Amino acid sequence: MPADQILLLLVIGFTLLAFVREWLPIDLAALTSLALLLLFGLVTPEEAISGFANEAVITVMMIFVLSAGLLKSGLITKLAHRLAGMSGPTHWRGTLWVLSVAGLLSAFINNVAALTIFMPVNIHIANHYRVSPSKVLLPLSYATIFGGTCTLIGTSTNLIISSLSDEYGFRAFTMFEFVGLGVILFAVGMAYNVAVLMRRLPARQTSDSLSQRYLEGYLSELEVTETSRIVGRTLIDERVNQRFRVTVLEIVRDGEHLANVGRIILEPGDRLILQGRVDDLVSFAEQNSLRLLPEDEAELDLGDNVLVEVQVSPTSRLVGGSLRSLDFRRRFRVQVVALRRTGEVIRHRLAAIDLERWDTLLVFGSRRNVELFAAREDFVNLQEVGVQLRLRRNWWISLSVMIGVIALASFGVLTILSASIYGVVTLLLTRRMTMQEAYTSINWTVIFLVAAILPMGNAMVNTGLADRAGDLITMVGDNAGTFVLLSVLYLTTTILTELMSNNATAVLMVPVALSVAETTASDPFSLIMTVAFAASASFMTPMGYKTNAMVYGPGGYRFLDYIKFGAPLKLVFWLISVAVIPLIWPL
Repeated sequence: MPADQILLLLVIGFTLLAFVREWLPIDLAALTSLALLLLFGLVTPEEAISGFANEAVITVMMIFVLSAGLLKSGLITKLAHRLAGMSGPTHWRGTLWVLSVAGLLSAFINNVAALTIFMPVNIHIANHYRVSPSKVLLPLSYATIFGGTCTLIGTSTNLIISSLSDEYGFRAFTMFEFVGLGVILFAVGMAYNVAVLMRRLPARQTSDSLSQRYLEGYLSELEVTETSRIVGRTLIDERVNQRFRVTVLEIVRDGEHLANVGRIILEPGDRLILQGRVDDLVSFAEQNSLRLLPEDEAELDLGDNVLVEVQVSPTSRLVGGSLRSLDFRRRFRVQVVALRRTGEVIRHRLAAIDLERWDTLLVFGSRRNVELFAAREDFVNLQEVGVQLRLRRNWWISLSVMIGVIALASFGVLTILSASIYGVVTLLLTRRMTMQEAYTSINWTVIFLVAAILPMGNAMVNTGLADRAGDLITMVGDNAGTFVLLSVLYLTTTILTELMSNNATAVLMVPVALSVAETTASDPFSLIMTVAFAASASFMTPMGYKTNAMVYGPGGYRFLDYIKFGAPLKLVFWLISVAVIPLIWPL
């Protein structure tokens, strides 16, 4: 094997391990791999930066903005809550409506955005009927994956493969190129959701939310007396949380709810609203001469304050930082009172804990501050706070723009790139979005991942590794017939996509598919479509697809749950795909 192929295999191996073991953030791992390709001379400088000018990358950016514009209109949120209200005596009807509509919408808006809207609704339905969220969240993730495979813009993977097909000298995909097989897989997948997942998934977690579990501790109110030793001092000075294991949520002074409680100099008559175990509260009160107000005197008036759960996004810039190092309370004007990680609820010494992806935080603060905090791209909101059920003024503009983009691209009037750029500019000029909102709506982790990994495909071609891999697949499957050939290509792709990102897998496997097509004199389009559907069929690991990871913590799932329930679905999708693809796109 030539030295350049060995070097490329080492780079691919590093990339795969970096993704699986999470040595680095996924976008940084991709950029590091790009640097290695450039260092070893496997790509030219021009090829190394070509990903940042790739049509698919720009289109994905535009789709992020268009999806955000539609969400901001309030139409999707209003629809989601209307569906939640359609539940009957059990959770089944409402959940099925949510799964179906979320799946259909995922064909036209980013599926992560769809899951972000519908996940709190599904959790609300589960809590209302006292059903474990694990029964409904993984089916919701799968439904958005099913829907995303039905159209060109449903998932960034389809856009990338379409761009690569065009780049390698074949035609790009049309808007509804995928719909024939996509609809079949959607129907089968939804049937699997209902018949298997919603019935057989274990109740990994009760319907109690983190806030409910947190408030199992005692919520009380203490008054600072004239003789209290903490008069004239702050809670930070007294190290209240560390010494007494209680959390002061609020200080009320003369009816005013004071923020930044840790640095407020306490005065007689101040009322402390706090949480903790009864024995800890009594100890704190006795040692500091505080008056424990009886229930008829304690108001426990939280004013306009709320307790809300949010999840740390995988793309959050706060990952790796502690609450103390991030100056969390001063920076965001909310207080973290509990944290859940892989089922464990942590209430003490929170300030020193480094945040990780998918951590669930219970935050306390004013409704306005919590709304602003939960809306940040660093977090996924798991509860509905200040939900606007009224449509925004001129909401129809955002809807019309999205319909116009789809129509213009579908009928070939414009390319999807041109149509999406015009759509975004229309949203900005009509003030449906600000430039800052447009920047914020773009998932820059995905953009840098795709742009940095695309040159890997050039390296596969430059070194001849794509041809070598294609020869191996051809050797295994060609003599055995079309079904086996497509099966080998499909299974190779779909196994890789569980370990790497679906976008990275697509970049690696498209050159291989084209090499197989050339060796076997087959229609390349059929093989490219095999890669497209296989790359999106990620059901067996939480890290294979972002929506799977998003429901991992809130659903209380275990890794084996994904394997146990995802493997049968993957096998069914494999058999259907390799049987139907030659009928729609003949070899």
